[in-house]
This record gives sequence, C-alpha cells and structure tokens, in this order.
Amino acid sequence: MPAQAGRLAGIGLLSVAWWLPARADPSMATLRGRVEMPGSADQAGAQIIVTHLDRGFSTRTVSREGGSYVLMALRPGRYSLKVLAPDGRSIEQALTLQVGQAMTLDLAVGAEAGTESASTASEIRNPELATYLTPEQMQRLPQINRNFLNYADLAPGVNVVTDQDGSTRLQSGGQRPDSVNLYIDGVSQKNYVVRGGVAGQDSSRGNVFPESAVAEYKVISQNYKAEFDQASGAVISVQTKSGGNQFHGETFYDHTNQDLRAATPSETLNGRYDNMQAQYGVTLSGPIARDVAHFFVAYERKQNDDFAGVRTADGGALPARYQSLLGEANRPFEADLFFAKLDWALDERNSLEASFKLRDETQILGIGGGNAEPNALDKGNAEKRLDFKYQYTAEHWVNEARFTYEDSHWRQQPAHLNAGQLLQRLDGSLSGGNLSSVTVLNGGGAGNFQDKGQRGPGLQDDLTFSGLNWHGSHVVKVGAKLKYIELNALERDPYNPQFSYNLNNPDGTPYRVTWAAPMAGLGDGNGATSTDVSQVGLYLQDDWELNRHLSLSLGARWDYEYNPGYLNFVTPTGVASALRDWSNIAGSRGGYNLEDYLSNGHNRRADADNIAPRLGFAYDFDGDQRHVVFGGYGRAYDRNIYDVLQLERTKGSYPSFSVAFQGDPNYDCGAAADCIAWDPAYLNYNGEQLSALTGATPASREINLMRNNLKTPFADQFSLGIRNRIGDWYTELAVSHVHSYDGLVGVLGGRNADGSFYRAGSDLGGTFQAVPGYGQLILFDNGVQTKTNSVYLKAEKPYVKESGWGASFAYTYTDSRENKPQSFVDNSSYLFEKPDTHSVGWLDTSGVRAHKIVTTASVDLPWDVVFAAKLTLATPETRYGINCTSGACRFDTYTPRGYDFIFPGEWWGYRQFDIALIKNFDTPRDTRFKLRLDVLNLFDFKNYGAFNSNFASTDFGAPTSILAGPPLTLKLTARLEF
Repeated sequence: MPAQAGRLAGIGLLSVAWWLPARADPSMATLRGRVEMPGSADQAGAQIIVTHLDRGFSTRTVSREGGSYVLMALRPGRYSLKVLAPDGRSIEQALTLQVGQAMTLDLAVGAEAGTESASTASEIRNPELATYLTPEQMQRLPQINRNFLNYADLAPGVNVVTDQDGSTRLQSGGQRPDSVNLYIDGVSQKNYVVRGGVAGQDSSRGNVFPESAVAEYKVISQNYKAEFDQASGAVISVQTKSGGNQFHGETFYDHTNQDLRAATPSETLNGRYDNMQAQYGVTLSGPIARDVAHFFVAYERKQNDDFAGVRTADGGALPARYQSLLGEANRPFEADLFFAKLDWALDERNSLEASFKLRDETQILGIGGGNAEPNALDKGNAEKRLDFKYQYTAEHWVNEARFTYEDSHWRQQPAHLNAGQLLQRLDGSLSGGNLSSVTVLNGGGAGNFQDKGQRGPGLQDDLTFSGLNWHGSHVVKVGAKLKYIELNALERDPYNPQFSYNLNNPDGTPYRVTWAAPMAGLGDGNGATSTDVSQVGLYLQDDWELNRHLSLSLGARWDYEYNPGYLNFVTPTGVASALRDWSNIAGSRGGYNLEDYLSNGHNRRADADNIAPRLGFAYDFDGDQRHVVFGGYGRAYDRNIYDVLQLERTKGSYPSFSVAFQGDPNYDCGAAADCIAWDPAYLNYNGEQLSALTGATPASREINLMRNNLKTPFADQFSLGIRNRIGDWYTELAVSHVHSYDGLVGVLGGRNADGSFYRAGSDLGGTFQAVPGYGQLILFDNGVQTKTNSVYLKAEKPYVKESGWGASFAYTYTDSRENKPQSFVDNSSYLFEKPDTHSVGWLDTSGVRAHKIVTTASVDLPWDVVFAAKLTLATPETRYGINCTSGACRFDTYTPRGYDFIFPGEWWGYRQFDIALIKNFDTPRDTRFKLRLDVLNLFDFKNYGAFNSNFASTDFGAPTSILAGPPLTLKLTARLEF
C-alpha cells in the first residue's frame, strides 16, 4: 500500500469509528449493577447520580427494565452516589472507584446507606490478571528515588530491575523490557525507537513521570482487554491527579548521601566514594470556577552526584604522563519533570481536558574502572507531550475524542570532543601480524555518538455504549486510533578518532588510529536516517454480564503500521551485486535464500494480519462477589523496534577506517600497506579530515539487511484462576502460560568458501568472513521465542482509615524458556554463535527468578505516626554463558550459588527489607508538615548483580563486587501540605 493510500485509509477508518460504539480512556472506571425498589412492579426509571467529591462533576443515568444500570467513563476517586426512585424514595452512599475498575454494585432503595471501600469488587468479576496500586501505598511504602514504577513489583509476574547505575526497567515474565507499555490517562507512552518499552526509560536514572502527579495506577500482568495495544507483556494504566474545588498544594525535599549508607563491596576493596541524591518539587491544584473548571500543576527535580574510582583494568601501574587520569570522578545526573492539567465541564454532557508533560534530563556516564573522566559520555532524555480530550456523555453512551502530540528524543554523545586515548599493553610483533593488545585505560574522548527519537500527532476516538440488553447487560466498546510519527536515528561510532598507545613506548606516541566518517553508497549517508510511520488501530470490546453469576469479556483488535523506511528501502546496487557474486553464499549455498533479504523497493509488504482476539470469563459461584473463578486467552501484538530496523540504512553509511603509524621503536609497522608516518597534528583532526589526509579505505563497512516479509512480534496469553473475598481480605490464585513469537534476531550472513557457517574447529561461533569489498554481513529475521509458565498467589487487605492498617502479599513462581540466549542487561538482538534460533534449542530464560515474594504492610501508630514496610525475597536469577568443560563448547545456563529460598545463609538470590516512618505535625493556617525516614535494605543484605560465569573455574557462580540493589541506605524527607 503506498504511503498516501495508507494514511487516507487510516483517516477514513477513524472517521467511521467516530460514530461507532467504543470504550473511553482505559484508566477510567465503570460502575454497573441493578437497582431494586421493593414494592414496585417495574424496576426501571430510577435515577442513579454519582458526584465526584473533589471536583463536583456529576454523571447520571436511569435504570432500565429489570433495574440494570451502567455509568461509564468515571474518573477514579471518591464519589457520592444517590438513587432517586420514581415514587420519591432515595438512598445515598459513598464509594471509591479505582483506575480502570469495573465495579458491580447492586443497590436497594430503602436499604441503609453504607460506604463502599476502594477495593470492593476491584478484580472480582474481571478476567484480567491485574493489581491496583493505591494512593495510600504510594504515599506510605518505602522507596529510594520517587519512581512510581518501583511499586509495580507488587503485581505477580512483574519485576522492577534496577541496574548498577541506578536506571530502572520493567520485565514481564520471561519477556524483555521492550514488551511492556505504559498508558497515562489513556495515552500510550510506547518507545518506538530505543529499548525499554516506555519512552525515555532506556538506561535512564530518571523517572518517566512525576510521582506527585500520579493519582493511582493499575498493573495488568496479562489478558488485558482489546483497548490496549503495542504490548505483548505487562501493561500499566495510570490515572493522573486533577484539580478540585479546594485549593491544595504541597512542597517536598528529600536527601541521601554517602554518610547515610553502608559501604558497597567495591568500596570495601577500593575505598569509599562520595555520592548525593536530592529530590524536591511542588504541586498546586484548585478551582478556576467551582464545579466547572480546575487546574493541577506538578514540578519535580532530581539531582545526583555519583562519584566513581578510575583505575587500570589490570591493576598495573601507568607511566607518569598518564597518572592524572586516575582517581575519583563525578557522574552527575539532573532531571526536571513538569506536568499540568486543565479540566472544564461545559455542562453535564460536555467536558474538555488538556494536559502537558515535559521531561528533560542529562547525565554523565561511562566513568569508572578502566574509563577515565575524558572518556565520559553525555546522555540525555527530552520529552514533550500534549493531550487534548473532548468527552460527550449521554444517557447510554459516552464518546471521547482525543488529539495527542509527542516529541521524545534520546541521545548519547562524547562529553569531550577530542581524540580518544586507548592505553594498551602489547605483546607480539606489529609487523608480523600476530600482535595482541589489552586496553587498560580509556583516557580520551569517547567514540559513541547516537541521537534517536520519535515525534508526531495522533488522533483517537473511543465510545462506550450500554444500551444493548440482549441476554443480559452489555457494555460495548469500539475505538480507532491513527498516529503519524516521524522516527529518526543517528549512529556515528567512533565519532572521536581513537588513538592506540603502547605503554612501553618511551616517546608516548600512538601506534594506530581508528576513526569513522560518512560515506555515500549505502543507506541514507552520514550515519543518519528518518522515516514517517503511519499507524492505524481498531478494536471492538464487549463486556457482557449474562446474569449475576457469569460475565464474559469478548474483544478483538487489529493494528497496522506503514513504515516506508523499511518497506521502500532499496538495497544499493553495489551491495546487491557483491552479495550475488560471492560464491560463498551463492543461491542457497549458505543455508538461506539471499533474495529474501535483497529489496528493490517494491517486494516488501507491511504485516496486515495482526488480528488479536481477547477472550475472558468470570463465574461468580454465589452471585455475591465472594468466590469467582476466572480465565482467558488473549493475543497481543507488540512492534518491531526502529533501533533495529534503521541499521539497514545507517550502519554502512558511516564506516570505520584504520591506519598504523611509524615511529614506535618496539612495534614499528614497517612496510605494511596501512602504515604511514606519525604527525602530532593528527590529534586535532576529525574523521572526515583523517580520511582525506590519509586516503585510507574503510576497514569495515558492515552490511545489515532485513528480511523482506518481517512479521510483528506477538504473544499468546492463557490464564485460569480463582478469587475470594474473605472478610476484609482479597485473595487470588492463578496459573498462566505465555508464549511469545517472532522477536527480531540478527545472525551472521557470511559463510566459509564451502558454504559452511562455523569457524574452523568449532561448532559454536560463526565465521567472520567479510563480503568482498565490504565488511560483515548481518541478516535480521523473526525467530526469537519465549515460553513462560507461572503460578501467581496474591492476598491483600486494603488500607482503610477505620482499621488503620493494610497489607499485601504477592508470590510468583516462574518457569521460562527461550531459544536465543542473551544477557538480560544488554538485551542484544544479535546471535553470532549459531546460524539461526532453530539451532540453539531451548534454554532457561536469563534474568528470571524461579520464586519471588513481595509483601508489604502499613499501620497507623499513636502520636500521628505511620509505619510501613516492604520485604522482597527471591531466588537467584538464571544466567547464561558458554560452557566448554566437555571439550565442545555450547550455550548453557546456570543459577548462581545460593542458599535456601526462605532461610538466611551467607548470601543468596535477593533479600531486601525496607521500612518507612512518617510523622505528621499539624501546623497553623490549615497546613500539615511531615517528616519521613526511609531505610532501604535495613539489614544490609548483599544482593549481587554480577557473577563468575567461567564454567571451568573453581569459583564458578561466585559473586563479584557489583550489587544489584542498594546497600543499607537512609533517606530523609520533609513535606509541607497546604
């Protein structure tokens, strides 16, 4: 389909869907049930009115035949509910609705009014595997960095992973972070370009959204409804705060530093390093016109100073001229988050809402160990989002029209634009061709330069219709979405020329330089590319309540993406000729058909077969929402990330070059073809100038090709479980199976002269034969799969003021397999050891813990003190490596050394016990002052993040000095509410 035709079709579909019944913002709640009017022959005609207590907005409907009623698109929060019978009788009741909740509430006119708690029927009649994160939990439970996503691990099957540098990401079962998606007020925050699933969360120490602007959120582990798209793992739906009829505000400051934490194992060996984290912010909200218009504003800032020690990688000494590179260096981080929202009720039926989000963060990284401060990288995230929503509410239907705009960019570039300095210890003869080198310190400007992002508008229309009463009560939802997003990517590596120095050279001159420069003839040129992507999504969802016992969730969605950057790519003539003429892979000699990867601009098609059914059921045994069996099946499509697709255009257009220098008395390059005289002026030249001066030809011009019929990654999700309401407690036991398909993988396309894949003498490791006149050939195709079986056990007693305490317990058992071994840290898309994933077989999924328990509690103590605690226990995570102990090498997995899961030992998987103490002080003029102490890892358990992966080592599986979680850390917070 041509680009213009695809866009017009999308606009046409959106226009049609504007008039069809659909569902509103998935963070909104639905209230349904029956009204009973004793003594009345007809149960129809009663008015049901709910009024938001903070904002004053009211929504109403009328009971239909049989007394059924439905109220849709209700913002989560506290409500006053009133029922007016036609004969004048009435009742009033207070209730609280949670984000995305479908509450069933039967009402009897004349019955005594009551209060419905926040969790009543929260997930009782719902096929989803979901967990609510309430305002009380976010306000009370301990955490270190004000990232609301840290609470997501209270949902079984979802892991919050914190890397050594403090960056946070989410992992869903056995799938990678790319599979998750985050919705804020119903708007997808999907990262289309770089890793992490959520825009801005790739390798960032920052937060995706200000926590002070989050009202509450819902984590759906699997079997979400058809309105959710672009995810094959967990989905998180967030409802932001809004202004109300009372003016409110708060300001806070929290702080921790090196004097408020224990030493890490690395510091025990190498000495203590300074660090400081400060976070502060302010929120303001209130009325513009009472019961009509309100505003909300939140600002948060985070500042980190994180020092690290620089030392040689081998622990050896350096010549005096390099000594200044060693020592302690800072890796600062700064982030600003801003969110503002306006709402306006034009009348009872029409309302408007507008919001704006700004995120701006910078950080210095790449310092420490064998990387000196001049080798630092400057990384940044910048994000702007606009959201305009118009909502029309009728008696039996609600329409929501939305316009969005996003602009999100991630960059990583050298902090210093000067020559790189690779200090090496050499062994062998440079002129003889058998030189070996070990880099012990990176002392000059870094090489990596990347700038990637997404921006563009989106239109979305959703409408919910409750007027259908055929064999029960239906809430039918249909929606459509059209996005037009520009994706861009730039990769230049090495951007700064990298000079290699022999530490034994008394003259201190380099013996080689490697650089990169733009070169035409492959891709877009200059290491950069962009494409305008059109996305269309349609869904139909029917929440069908057949009777008081049985509820069905029947849905389907279809998604289509037109990406001209992939579809219209033409393999350069020179590349295609070189590949077709290379006898090593001619025809199908290499085990694959080369023509499946060569594009003429017309032989690729977009994957249009992405129809995803979503089916679920819930059976209430007694019809009283106390014992419910539930289950479901859902197919969920994700997307092919642009960070991989763009390699076809960028990789070969900024190739690397290399020349050697004469002058080193120990390692003279002699008469080698790439040997030239050394000139100190070279240190001041960039890559393009070096290419012009030396006349060098590319040392490596990598060719990346995508298969011509790439598919969209997806997962099939199955679940079966039972929920119980026992007094104030809610319990859930469920089993699930998730099978994900068609993840992208890049394999070596080069072959030996006889067409074989493996290098000589090995059956694990491909040959690195280069394409004549070019470099390595890498072919990308769908092929990565995971299979995950899980058992979830959950129990929760929600906090309510009357009882003064709340608690939760979540246990997950996970058995996961994958057919492409990979580090769960680097999330690599490459497989160079085997010709394809079929040759790998099935291995335990790396980064997955077999058992995990997360339990929390909070309680109101005397003297206006709150105590809260969180305990995390987990077995060691599975890791992978290369096992050569039997003579022939193979992929293998292992579980690091550990002791019993529950009982403490010297060390094992993961143990962390956090507490928080909050003291409230009443202060003059209706203000309230709070002091808070968070203690992370109270018992200073050592949770290690790196291990000896040498299968032949006597210390195999033992930990290194790198931690996967914080040491004992204290954080102090002061807050003023007004």
